[in-house]
Amino acid sequence: MSRRVVIPRLAEGATALPSKDGTHMFEPPQLAALRIVFGVGAANEEPPDSESFRPTYTLALPIFSMGGLDPDGVYEFDAGLLLEEIRKRSLRRRWGARLEIELTQAADSVPHADVFVDAPFADDPDGPQLTLLGRSGRGITLPGGARTIVIATTVAHDAKRVAQLSGVYTAQLRDALPEATAKAKVASMVRTIHVDLTRFEFEG
Repeated sequence: MSRRVVIPRLAEGATALPSKDGTHMFEPPQLAALRIVFGVGAANEEPPDSESFRPTYTLALPIFSMGGLDPDGVYEFDAGLLLEEIRKRSLRRRWGARLEIELTQAADSVPHADVFVDAPFADDPDGPQLTLLGRSGRGITLPGGARTIVIATTVAHDAKRVAQLSGVYTAQLRDALPEATAKAKVASMVRTIHVDLTRFEFEG
């Protein structure tokens, strides 16, 4: 695990792209859902980690809210405050929380482009990380050829670590590393997802 997750393209049955000069551009991945999941470890005194995490409560943030409180483009919820309240009231179980980002990749790009998802936190083996949920490592294929992908952070155990999950996450399609010097043959614009887990929408 690291601050970047790469989901490989599904090349089975792919047809060649039309010949053209320059980069073939696709629509970027769409944000389908944004969730904060609270859960426990496998045993009473065991703090949950990515392997032992047992989801207990799921809080979904609306992706689009007509007449919402704060139209600043930042998804805000004080998840650290709620986690601390749960920990205070729980007598026997150790609790944690993780952020889940669900993306949809359109069918036309699935055979041609990998999905690159980057987190706002630094690459630190002792810090938060990203992981792809599901056993296949390729997401879930939908009827018609599109696919959904669920990216999760590692589990945070207190408000300070929950706050570290805040920031701007990015998702894009490429057939090469975004930082590569060679020009990509296939790419998309960058989808940004700005999350603040230290405050509520009504706080400004």
